[in-house]
Amino acid sequence: MYCFIVNPKSCSGKGLKIWGSVAKELQENQVEYKVFFTEHRGHACELAKKASTEYLPCTIVAVGGDGTANEVINGLCNYDSIQFGYIPTGSGNDLARGLSLPAKPDAALSCILHPNRIQYLSVGTNLLDGVPKRFIVSTGMGFDAAVCHEAMQSKIKSALNRFGLGKLTYLGIALKQLLLLRPGSVTLKMDGEKQQRFEHVFFAAVMNLKYEGGGFMFCPRANAQDDYLDICLVEQMPKLKILFLLPTAFKGRHTKFKGIHIFRCKKAVLQADDVLTVHTDGESHGSHLCMEISLSTQKLPFITG
Repeated sequence: MYCFIVNPKSCSGKGLKIWGSVAKELQENQVEYKVFFTEHRGHACELAKKASTEYLPCTIVAVGGDGTANEVINGLCNYDSIQFGYIPTGSGNDLARGLSLPAKPDAALSCILHPNRIQYLSVGTNLLDGVPKRFIVSTGMGFDAAVCHEAMQSKIKSALNRFGLGKLTYLGIALKQLLLLRPGSVTLKMDGEKQQRFEHVFFAAVMNLKYEGGGFMFCPRANAQDDYLDICLVEQMPKLKILFLLPTAFKGRHTKFKGIHIFRCKKAVLQADDVLTVHTDGESHGSHLCMEISLSTQKLPFITG
C-alpha cells in the first residue's frame, strides 16, 4: 500500500499540479494507493501518524516542500513496517538536494515505485522546553532560524514561487535579517564534555545533511547515515564580512575563515543568554533559550534511488 500525503498549497499551488500528474501515473499503472491532502499547518504530522498506524505495511510518500516532509517525519511511527519516499515540490528542496533525490516528479515517483536503494537514516530531535521536534535536514538558532521564520510569513515568497524564483525570497530576507540581527552569547556542550563559551554569535546550525536555506552547504561533511551531528557556529565576525562570505557557503568554502567553527558530535546542548529564534528543517518554532539535540537510535528507511 502506498499512502501519499500531499500539500496542495506548496510552492503557491505547484504541489497540487504535480499531484495531478503523479495521480495520473499511478492510475495508468494500476497502483493501489491512498491520498491525504493537508489542510493546515501540522496536519501532515497527524496524517502521517494515522497512515503509519492504520495501513501497515506501507510506503508513505510526502509530496510538498521541506516543511511538509518535516511534518510527515514528525508523525511517522512503526519504522520497522514502513518505508518513506519524497516527491519535492518546494522552493528550497534541501532534503532532496542533500540526498541527491530526483528533482523531477516523474523520476522521483519512478524511484518510489521501483526502489533500487533504501538508506537507513538517522532522524534528529531538538528538545525545546520539553517538547521534542524532529528534523532530518537541520535545526538551528539565530540568523538562519530568523530567515526561516520571516520566509514562512512572506507574501513575496508566494509571488516569486509562481515564477520559480522562490529562492530569491531567502536571499532578500537574509540580507534584511543580517542588518537587523543582534548577535548573542551562546554556551555549547557536546557529548557531555566541557562547555565552550562563544560571544557575539550570529547563528548555530546543527546539520544532519549538508544543505539548508536553499542550498547553503554549511556543513560539507554532514551525512544522515554516519550517526553524527555537524555544527556550524559563526561568531565574532563583522556583518559585512558575513555578507561576502555567504556566497562561498554554496560550495562549502566558508569553513576555513576565522570566526566560523565546525564541530561533530552525537549530542549537543546550546544555551543562549537571551532568547533566539529556532527552526527545524526551516519550520519556525519561535524563540528559546536552550536547544537539546540528539539523534534517533532507530533509523528511518528512506527510498533514495
